[in-house]
Amino acid sequence: MVPKARLVTATVLALFLTALALVWGAGRSEAGSPVEVEFWHAMSRSRGELLESLVQRFNRENPDIVVKAKFVGAANPRLGNDYNALYGKILEHLARGTPPDVSQVYENWTTQLIEINALAPVDQFFAGPNGLSAKELDDFVPVFRQANAFSSGQKDRLFTLPFNKSIYVLYYNKGIFRELGLKPPDTWDDFRNAASVISARKGIPGLVFLPNVDIFGHYLYAHGGQYIQDNRASFGGQAGISDLKFWVDMVHTDRSARPAFDAADQFEKGQSGMYIETTSRIGGFEKAKDLQFGVTLLPRGTTRAYQFAGTNLAIFSKSTPEKQKAAWRFVKFLTSPEITTDWAIGTGYLPVRQSAIRGKKYQAYIQEHPDYAIGIQALEHAVVQPRVSAWESIRGILDDAMFEALSRKYTSDDAIQKAVSLSNDLLSYLQGKR
Repeated sequence: MVPKARLVTATVLALFLTALALVWGAGRSEAGSPVEVEFWHAMSRSRGELLESLVQRFNRENPDIVVKAKFVGAANPRLGNDYNALYGKILEHLARGTPPDVSQVYENWTTQLIEINALAPVDQFFAGPNGLSAKELDDFVPVFRQANAFSSGQKDRLFTLPFNKSIYVLYYNKGIFRELGLKPPDTWDDFRNAASVISARKGIPGLVFLPNVDIFGHYLYAHGGQYIQDNRASFGGQAGISDLKFWVDMVHTDRSARPAFDAADQFEKGQSGMYIETTSRIGGFEKAKDLQFGVTLLPRGTTRAYQFAGTNLAIFSKSTPEKQKAAWRFVKFLTSPEITTDWAIGTGYLPVRQSAIRGKKYQAYIQEHPDYAIGIQALEHAVVQPRVSAWESIRGILDDAMFEALSRKYTSDDAIQKAVSLSNDLLSYLQGKR
């Protein structure tokens, strides 16, 4: 007969060994399963399809990681902005404690996300076997790299890395310009004169444009202006008034320009001589039937300065260390010379690595599509829009100023001063909250 004490001991030992086996089994299962990473983006249509193919390629090449891409866009694309929808969802899920592991973000979003400790700086992953060397870091296009560096403590840190970048250029209808003996405009005076000639002789707008803050910025930066300096709105005064008046005069005095939400469609149909947009539009226009277009640098003022656009890739601090490391490998993949080349060729965005721009594959592509060379040329004079957290709201304030002046609800002077006052109130309020 087995003593009772030994029977209890044997039972306890059996339970312990069973529990231990379950723990070991769970550990082996967890260690053997790939790390899942949720990636949020706002790339739709053909760009979204290409991005999904890149995600699947990464997953094949990295079987220990599964990236799940999620498109986050506006409920009604005709009425809403996909990026705004993405930003709203990020903030909503941060409040819930369920943000994505990695996402597209704009620079001013990054500022706000840093303030609430929502991001894991990407530079913390540079060391180690899956890191990024100093040589590789220097390979990023300088202005893109600088736009991703933010003050943290006593030094600047790279919180994000550039992804889908483009730069604003001027599109013009080659057939109309050839017929009227016009040359691509070099200065803003040339630009205004060309629009007037087209309007007078062809009976169509010389320019169609989206009446928004970016249009305002083209003229502002070209004439040495800035949106914000020393945490104060600096787009007022004569620079801002002259800027807004320039567009109002083209619409109402010269009658050579037309503000329109479907400006790209009108230009594509030959209903306008010129259109301003980023280089990311080139591919779409190339597919348009019966459209002969050219691409040139935006006009110069007292200087050359061109706004660039597009987002960066951010890793969120709420993720586990394993997910952050996996997300970093995905970020490194998307920003590698090979992938940024394929992404640029497939979408019309610019490569974010200098070696990719100089590479045989992209150079061969430029030989076949020379208009893309204008975007590369413009990078020498690229400027980044404000990165303050208030910029998203100030963009809306300046959009309103454009509408109010173009609709003649306010004079250019009054519209600008109202925008400056509202912007300064917002900047002061946010400064006081810190």
